[in-house]
Amino acid sequence: MNQHSLSDPQLANWRFDAIRNIADIAPHWAALSPDAIALIDGDRRRSYAAFDERSNRIASQLMALGAGPGSLVGYFGRNAIEFWELWFGASKAGCALAPFNWRCAAAELVQIVDNAKPALVVVSAEFADIFGQVRDGCAEAFPLVVFGGAPDAYEAWLADGNPARVDRDVAPDEVALVSFTSGTTGLPKGVATTQGNFAWSFLCTALEPALTWGEGDVMLMAMPNFHLGGSWLCIYALLNGTTISMVPQFDPDLCIDAIARDRVSIAPMVPAAIQLLLDHPRASPAAFAALRSIIYFGSPIGATTMMRAREEIGCALSQAYGTTEANFVTLLRPEDHFTDDAAILASCGRALPLCVLRIVDGEGRLVPAGTVGEVEARTPMAFAGYLGRPDATAETWRDGWYRTGDLGRMDTAGYLTIVDRAKDMIISGGENVYSAEVEGALGKLPGIRQCGVVGMPDAKWGERVTAAVIVDPAAGLTDATIIAHCRTLIAGYKVPKQVLFLDALPQTPTGKVQKAALRKLLAESDV
Repeated sequence: MNQHSLSDPQLANWRFDAIRNIADIAPHWAALSPDAIALIDGDRRRSYAAFDERSNRIASQLMALGAGPGSLVGYFGRNAIEFWELWFGASKAGCALAPFNWRCAAAELVQIVDNAKPALVVVSAEFADIFGQVRDGCAEAFPLVVFGGAPDAYEAWLADGNPARVDRDVAPDEVALVSFTSGTTGLPKGVATTQGNFAWSFLCTALEPALTWGEGDVMLMAMPNFHLGGSWLCIYALLNGTTISMVPQFDPDLCIDAIARDRVSIAPMVPAAIQLLLDHPRASPAAFAALRSIIYFGSPIGATTMMRAREEIGCALSQAYGTTEANFVTLLRPEDHFTDDAAILASCGRALPLCVLRIVDGEGRLVPAGTVGEVEARTPMAFAGYLGRPDATAETWRDGWYRTGDLGRMDTAGYLTIVDRAKDMIISGGENVYSAEVEGALGKLPGIRQCGVVGMPDAKWGERVTAAVIVDPAAGLTDATIIAHCRTLIAGYKVPKQVLFLDALPQTPTGKVQKAALRKLLAESDV
């Protein structure tokens, strides 16, 4: 397990003397700028003073239930002000917040919630019925508080809380957030992240020149609250006393409205979302005038999308790579996006401050620069363990290094390129084929909007390289033209032996293609 802790008082107070953890953020800014807007949710606004008071009330209500350090509080709903109030109130009470994925089926949720054993769950009125069914299927009972209904039970519950600040010390090893992995390789695991992990991440971003904050900055929250890009990235806006403008979920219309209305300056999103914004009928330099930075993640950005973003939005681009377990560990910085070096553009950048990376073979031995191996990271931001899964936790650590499960290579300058998930590598004719390399070649062909590459069983090759693509109908692409294009960029054994045209690809809520689901879809289609 991760052995780092935040115990040095000088380090804990590295920037804002009064901020040592998540619980300290709202009271610090409520004292300095009480009327400043912390949260925007459509036509709703929450000042720092109100945010602080309401999270105090939540903390007192949780403590009255007997919840505290070691307890977990669930949230089930789209992006909303209530998510942040509950998280900060939970931290003040010593509880961890667990945002559950509202896209999961009820049967999946029962298993996840049984693993979490929440002391209480706050759920939006939209999902109250389905989550009531989930609760009925769980092994242990827990109270539900519904927000957004008529009458609003959440507001009544909160009103009964004490508005005074909770007088307690927050320990660095208290779990602050439990994020459930996307479950692309099995049942989601609960990733426990501590207050100390977050404090180290606050220091990391302050040391990174590409992640600066200015007075008046507004961050867009369009990624899901149960994902790293929705929770962990957006909290930096509150750490710096600025504003989060949120939309319930990613929607190009709502995002363009929010960017213009709230003068959004920083937007975290996946490349597919950038593409949808650029293709929107209302996209224009004027619509994006306030944007100064887009931080994208989930996959490298296609060359066409990158050029369009630079020309049509005109803001700095940064690519972050990380995992739920370790936060973001690399950054392809804005200046890197102007290089002519194709290898750098295909990479996910270099290590962030406080992060050390290495590439190792199956035995944990370092491999030479440029050689593919497993990516391992050492960082004080890495998680404390999987909820109730000491076996899985132990498997994830090797001699103090977090094993990402990603295959990659690093050049002599420290640029990391991810080539595949270890479990998704294709072995065709005895050769290792990394799906990311094939997808990178496909992405260079104009007209391909999205693609996913998997290995399908093949009597001759063992596995055949199979590409599933979504294309622009106007491009007139055929399997022959796509295969011919790939032959100009990658070795023959890596070229897709089969190209399938689909209307949609199975994806996670953040836009990553679910390879296991894609293989299952193709197998059931008998291709």
